Amino acid sequence: MATIYKDGEFVEETWTRVEPEADTAVEGNLLVPVKQFLEETDKVLSHDGLVAVLVEAGDDVEPLENHLDQLAYVAVDFPSFADGRGFSAARVLREQLGYKGDIRAVGKYILDQVPLARRCGVSSFEISKPEVLKALKAGEWPEVTKYLQPVGTVDEIPVGTRPWARRSHRDIAVAAE
Repeated sequence: MATIYKDGEFVEETWTRVEPEADTAVEGNLLVPVKQFLEETDKVLSHDGLVAVLVEAGDDVEPLENHLDQLAYVAVDFPSFADGRGFSAARVLREQLGYKGDIRAVGKYILDQVPLARRCGVSSFEISKPEVLKALKAGEWPEVTKYLQPVGTVDEIPVGTRPWARRSHRDIAVAAE
């Protein structure tokens, strides 16, 4: 059972994480590595439960394009706080492939990465670190209001003459009357 944070709510879900090259003939909801999913698409999709794929660091998400509407969600692995490939995978899914479904962050991300992952298209988080769970339950949200890279999923304002600098609409001071 895993704790999932989505839309400000916590829910418990049970998914069977299929190990690479393992048999997918198990019961329940399956989380299948993307490579195995692509090799055994028909077999996996005929499974008698929900199916999601796990995109690990370095996996190409573009081959999933024709199957995205058949998945319960796409899990994107963040193997460490220093590995940014999960952010890139989420952006490709949202911005280039137009995926409208749930993109779930899994792995060893830290609280400071949660709002940045949301900005890149992640819509839910599998909580594996107790300190992240505690902070989110306490309402902590370490929002960043100035960015150095634009994303296509968020409406932002360019800052000054630097087209790559952005700021959040929440960063604009409202004039007092």
